[in-house]
Amino acid sequence: MIKITRLNSGLRVITDEMPQIHSVNMGVWINVGARHEQDHEHGLAHMLEHMAFKGTHTRSAKDIAEQTENVGAMMNAYTGREQTAYYMRALKQDAELCADILGDILQNSVFDETELVREKNVILQEIGECEDNPDDVLFDYLQEHSYNGQILGRTILGTRHSVMNMTQKNLFDYIQRHYVPENMIFAASGNISHEKMLDLAVKYMNFKPCMQNTITTPAVWTGGISNIKKDLEQLHLAFALPSVSYFDPDYYASEVFSVLYGGGMSSRLFQEIREKRGLAYNISAFTTTYVDGGNFGVYAGTDANNAFEVIDASITEIEKLADSVTDAELVRAKAQMRSGLLMGLESPSGRTESLIRQQFIFNKFIDTDEMIAKISDVTADNIREFAIKLLRSGKAACCTLGDVDKITQDYSARLARFLPH
Repeated sequence: MIKITRLNSGLRVITDEMPQIHSVNMGVWINVGARHEQDHEHGLAHMLEHMAFKGTHTRSAKDIAEQTENVGAMMNAYTGREQTAYYMRALKQDAELCADILGDILQNSVFDETELVREKNVILQEIGECEDNPDDVLFDYLQEHSYNGQILGRTILGTRHSVMNMTQKNLFDYIQRHYVPENMIFAASGNISHEKMLDLAVKYMNFKPCMQNTITTPAVWTGGISNIKKDLEQLHLAFALPSVSYFDPDYYASEVFSVLYGGGMSSRLFQEIREKRGLAYNISAFTTTYVDGGNFGVYAGTDANNAFEVIDASITEIEKLADSVTDAELVRAKAQMRSGLLMGLESPSGRTESLIRQQFIFNKFIDTDEMIAKISDVTADNIREFAIKLLRSGKAACCTLGDVDKITQDYSARLARFLPH
């Protein structure tokens, strides 16, 4: 049973009790991410995630690691563009230790200058690792072209320059502005009662309120095209079109469309690009959704000579979906979505993430039956209308990475042909 309590401080406490299992997935989620950084703070949200594990007034970094692993628990964190999370998974009898450590690292971190210098070097290595990964490079450039000149278009990790210029004061200032109870949820799924969670919240989660509200600068889609030369065997390409936000009436239609169009081996994209034409080993569609917009796109790894044909065929499949959707493929896409949703909710971590996302975005829980009903309600007309909406949505963003000199035919005209200027 899911229970929620808002404490006087503004902190929300959520429990999804699962008495049939032996573990607890517990964490603190903050409704801020990389898009909430100021101009001079590029990468700071991610740096803070790293530095939170580097020592408090009572625990060293080694103490945090040893106390976690002494009981066989696991600790991790992530920084997204709209949320940040710190979480642990442990056996039910170690739930209090989890709350103690989580509360400690988020309220009492010292951000030691020596540790900060060391962690800057670690993040530089992380940036280097991403630069060696074609997918990471490709999607960072695609994000930049989708929201050019905006904080939402920047990388989450920051740049070498921005990372090296971060200070201890920057970290404390960011925490003071954003890590406040009104922006935070303390949640757990697993073998723990709501009453126990409330006790742990009172004991360990004493975050200080702040009168300053976190501001989300509205995203403005820009679009743009770039070809990046890199010594790779394949050409990696991705293009994206502006899509819908979580609040758009077409949200569920967009999700079903994505699965039907490019979500599996039976999808139109996979069948056309890989099975019929043999142009790519890896071809798929993707969606990214924000509170105020989103992206819909296609990724493929192919030969540079095939770049135009892959993009042309991908767009053609969207155009075909604007004309016709079969009952069989609509039923299949809905079945994939329903099974993915239900199987994801079988794990404590999946359940917690779903609950947190709903609370931060909609300020309420959405019943699983309600989500399944909304998926079931998507019609062939909805799919066709969404395809038309994509084709009329605005300027495309596109990025290719690899031996771009071998691209034999200009694909920009094909991307622009059906889009208004």
